[in-house]
Amino acid sequence: MRQFFEQKKVPHHFATLKKNGLTFEVIINPLEAIELKKGNLENVIDALEFEGIFSDARAGEKAANLKENFGTEDNLEIAKEIIISGTLQFTTEYKKMLTEQKRKEVIDLICRNGIDARTKLPIPATRVESAFEQVSINFDPFKSAKEQLNAIVDKIRPFIPIVFEEKIASVLVNSKYAGKIASILTKYGKISKTQWNNDGSCTYEISIPGGMQDEFIKKVNDFSHGEAIINLR
Repeated sequence: MRQFFEQKKVPHHFATLKKNGLTFEVIINPLEAIELKKGNLENVIDALEFEGIFSDARAGEKAANLKENFGTEDNLEIAKEIIISGTLQFTTEYKKMLTEQKRKEVIDLICRNGIDARTKLPIPATRVESAFEQVSINFDPFKSAKEQLNAIVDKIRPFIPIVFEEKIASVLVNSKYAGKIASILTKYGKISKTQWNNDGSCTYEISIPGGMQDEFIKKVNDFSHGEAIINLR
């Protein structure tokens, strides 16, 4: 086991479970272990960097009394319980990377879905980042951005009057683009109404996230070379 650490020469990540006063650990692949813990991964082998159960993984000390504590000696079953019920331990550098990734995901959610309640306009990412600097926010690397969104928005709302609302977009396109533009529209939301006109043109209605209105208008105009008529309400 010591040779394993020496050969890899990289920091390792662990899952630890305390049970009946004893410590049980496994060496994990971090991303896969997170997905297993969330219930999004079935094959525990993918979540393990090294197959084995330890009382101290860093020292390479194998755990004993597995049957008494887990009801089985199947290493994969035990490893799965340790990952799901235990604590995931990552290197400081990896935690920082996960936290920064989560921060970017939250910003993206706010910018895509939120608008300024006063101006009814989308909110630039730079403005959200500026608001983050005004308050203390802890981004949980193990929770999804959606799970953390409301609490974070509540903290920065004194600096940005964020509201989440959808816009109804009405898009009229001539016969040249009428049959093709639907693939562009559905990238932003669900088409709720399609009306074909006698001249071959078509009017679509679609709900889009408020923060995406500028991008939506640009994409539609680019696709139709400015020939589409777009109304938002």
